[in-house]
Amino acid sequence: HEMTHGFDDEGRKFDGLGRRHAWWKESTVTAFDDRAKCIREQFSGYQLHGKHVNGKLTLGEAIADLGGVKMAHKAWRKGGQRTEAEDRLFFLAFAQTWCGVERPKAEDQGLFDAHAPRKWRVRGTLADVPAFAAAYSCPAGSAMNPGSARCSLW
Repeated sequence: HEMTHGFDDEGRKFDGLGRRHAWWKESTVTAFDDRAKCIREQFSGYQLHGKHVNGKLTLGEAIADLGGVKMAHKAWRKGGQRTEAEDRLFFLAFAQTWCGVERPKAEDQGLFDAHAPRKWRVRGTLADVPAFAAAYSCPAGSAMNPGSARCSLW
């Protein structure tokens, strides 16, 4: 997650020495912006207590969550042969990270945070991970396996 911030909507603006300048080709920036727009719109479509999540505000964290879980899963799979049950447990462990109970008023405060509400950090992120849909046999076209509507930045 944290490494991915170096390549999110803000981190991409800094080079390897921490200097702020445009070091990506314009074509790369355009492709990045197009793909990031999918994530921004996805999260803007989520609601909590009838109020929309601010996809622009949460974009950097959504990118980091998605990149982090995809990289971690890929690295974990390289560690050896994994069973289907172990694959499901990998994603369950990610989801449990965000388990918690908050009062509705406290949850509403999360709508003004750079992090999406817990529920959407899990569902939104995992909906964009093909390996999750495969592990849980999510039906094509379902909320957790949106097929061609799936966002993919990397």
